[in-house]
Amino acid sequence: MDQQQEQRIRDRAYQLWQKEGSPEGRDQEFWERARLMIQAEAAAPIKTPLSQRSADEVKADQAAKESFPASDPPAFAATTGTRTQ
Repeated sequence: MDQQQEQRIRDRAYQLWQKEGSPEGRDQEFWERARLMIQAEAAAPIKTPLSQRSADEVKADQAAKESFPASDPPAFAATTGTRTQ
């Protein structure tokens, strides 16, 4: 692990620790959570800023927004309490 990555993990772990009220004896937990967060951020795909998207991408996004919800919610049928045999 290089020094820059270790420092990022250290900083993130400290932020998490502070956010949770600075509990004692949980340093390994915060370090591991921070390490996993930094690792996930590094593996995340780079997204194109909205201002740099092609017209086709913008059109596809708009079509996707207009299609949701994809279906109507299921109908609700109240029961009457009577049984049929």
